[in-house]
Amino acid sequence: MTFQFIIAMVAYAINEQLARRIEYLLEEVRVLQEVYTETTGRKRIPFTDEQRRRLAIKGKALEEREACCQIVRPSTILTWFRQLAAQKCDSSTQRSKSGRPRKATEICELVIRLASENIGWGYTKIRDALRGLKIEIGRTTVANILAEAGIEPAPKRNCK
Repeated sequence: MTFQFIIAMVAYAINEQLARRIEYLLEEVRVLQEVYTETTGRKRIPFTDEQRRRLAIKGKALEEREACCQIVRPSTILTWFRQLAAQKCDSSTQRSKSGRPRKATEICELVIRLASENIGWGYTKIRDALRGLKIEIGRTTVANILAEAGIEPAPKRNCK
């Protein structure tokens, strides 16, 4: 019984000491908030991303956020934590452009050159000429390249 009593007394003393430290730190935060408001005229403190991250991690671990959070509302800390957790799963910076890659500019220039030098050639004939040069390209791709360049199909094509 005496051993339990001694442990309870030590635990109570440690608890009281920690409670006094917390009360002092809370009062210190209030004083700093008052000084900040008086000097800048603003109530909100602008935080950097790193500061938000640190506050979110430490604030999430708290059980009683209402009593401890002095600078930021507890709901704000939880919002920052959700955003931080969402960043782990966000791979938008690693994504490449969607769709197929564009044809090389040399191929596009060659298609345009063949179409302008051979007015009677259609899309299929240009494609077959490129296949003879070991360049695999589709008929629709030839049509798209010429359309982007503003060159009309074979029967309507004019000599430039």
